[in-house]
Amino acid sequence: MIAKIIGLAFGVVALNAFGYDINGYCRQVADAVGGSYQIEETCRQQENQARSNISRAQSPARVEKYCKDVGQAVGGSYQIMEACIRQELAAKGRIK
Repeated sequence: MIAKIIGLAFGVVALNAFGYDINGYCRQVADAVGGSYQIEETCRQQENQARSNISRAQSPARVEKYCKDVGQAVGGSYQIMEACIRQELAAKGRIK
């Protein structure tokens, strides 16, 4: 039982220990469409909101790890990670 609790705690700590570079990611997104300040600003707002939502979410470590990797694969996006978590949890619920 204690090992299970430690494992769960480690999963949460591991998720909170990493961090995507929101400013760098959003600058790249904005630059990809010509350098729009409006797009960069909106991206930053949405990334910060997604990061906040993820920090409050309770997801299995398997889902968190997979979705962290998916978010990193596109350059480090909390929005992508958050969408991945929602989709993975929905799929998990359907295959019980």
